[in-house]
Amino acid sequence: FRGSMRSPPKKPSAPPGDPPGTPPLAPVLQLLRNQLQEKDALIRHLESDWERSRAQREREERLLVTAWYNMGLALQQQEGGTAPRGLPSGAQSFLAQQRLATVARRARTPHGRAPSS
Repeated sequence: FRGSMRSPPKKPSAPPGDPPGTPPLAPVLQLLRNQLQEKDALIRHLESDWERSRAQREREERLLVTAWYNMGLALQQQEGGTAPRGLPSGAQSFLAQQRLATVARRARTPHGRAPSS
């Protein structure tokens, strides 16, 4: 029985030779490594470009929002004739106007009932 049993094939200790007609393995590996490095460099370059573009877009969006805010504020001041800060006497904020309207309404009709004469 011992002679009929086959032992598993042993792995060769040295790499097998290249088949005839193919270039040696080392230059092919070096070429692939160079291509990989070039692609990695391109990826890093594209990522940095994308990051710069994103930052620029965010700055532009903030500028647009600021411009719209300032334009609306200027229009509101022009319509109402009020100054932007420090509200001159007589000028009141929106909330202050709402509070005054609520107080005036409550003074006219206490809790929804007609005022008694």
